[in-house]
Amino acid sequence: MQTELRPHHLLCVQKFSGHGYDETFTAHMYHLAWRLKGIPRTPIKLVEGGDQLCAVCPNRDGAVCRSHEKAKSIDEGVLKACGLSYGSTGSWKELSQKAAAAVFAIEEFEKICGSCQWFELCKNTETEGSCK
Repeated sequence: MQTELRPHHLLCVQKFSGHGYDETFTAHMYHLAWRLKGIPRTPIKLVEGGDQLCAVCPNRDGAVCRSHEKAKSIDEGVLKACGLSYGSTGSWKELSQKAAAAVFAIEEFEKICGSCQWFELCKNTETEGSCK
């Protein structure tokens, strides 16, 4: 079954360390990260706007993300760095490795994700086994 992800979630899932906006979101993120890391051939489609992870985000007001502009900016930075576009598809392994290689070099990572409230936590979190 194909999983739809916002481009920046290719990074978030790899750096997930058990923290989230609230309990519901954190449990959902844990489940998604566990599934993707356990089944690296999971087909992924990069989408614009809300994805399966956003469904339970407390920053969502109905169908609208209260952080839309910031999230969209990060999405576009990831797409550009990786040479991808909305609608791109591939396996979790393929896309997560591409994102890690293109963005986790510290200068690109800070440039793309520095405005995110989770940046410092992610910067200090290893991606051990996440995209293998």
